[in-house]
Amino acid sequence: FGGAGPLHGNAMSILTGAWPVLVPPSPGVLCAYGDATTRLRVDAQRSFNRLAQETSDAEVGAVIDLLVAQVSGELAAEGVAASDIELRVEIDIRYAGQAFEVPLSSPRGSTIADLTARFDAEHNRLFTFNLSVPHELVNIRVVALGKPANVAPQGIARGDGNPTAAKVRDHELFMDGRAMPAVIYDRARLKAGDRVKGPAVICEMDSTTLVHAGHVGEVDDFGCILIRPD
Repeated sequence: FGGAGPLHGNAMSILTGAWPVLVPPSPGVLCAYGDATTRLRVDAQRSFNRLAQETSDAEVGAVIDLLVAQVSGELAAEGVAASDIELRVEIDIRYAGQAFEVPLSSPRGSTIADLTARFDAEHNRLFTFNLSVPHELVNIRVVALGKPANVAPQGIARGDGNPTAAKVRDHELFMDGRAMPAVIYDRARLKAGDRVKGPAVICEMDSTTLVHAGHVGEVDDFGCILIRPD
């Protein structure tokens, strides 16, 4: 992605052996599209640092309630309705004396006993052992998310594999140390299933895709171009 990404993607994959090259629709504005469709999000975290046996569900719940009020208030100030706010609670837990924590989701109503049991199971899954030492609750974190954007990938019409209808003109490219005949295509006229054999140039408003000789770009159902060795 990025305006220059599709111009160099095929060459980079030749160097790295990573296939396919995937060129999304409108690659030059993909980051802006992601920014415009990302859910509003607010994170808040409080250091807790209590041994599980030295705290209570009520004390943990009080901290969670404070953080929930904080993040919900920030989203409300951005105009997000209360009914559209999704809340997620995480608690970082470790064995006392460890230098790292394991984050665990903590749905409202979870107890310390639930968390420590889940921590033991997750620690055993990750590291194949448990310790017979007290558990420590290190951080309490609440995330508030706004309503997801109502967007989805748009399918495109299916073709017969022949990209001729999208041809703009014949052209000549200098590639692999020599001049060779090539074709320029209009991406907006390509259809799903079309196969563009290199060397070829595929043009659009915000970017240019270069398909090297010996490679082919195939258009998928959502208009992405997947470039592979032919």
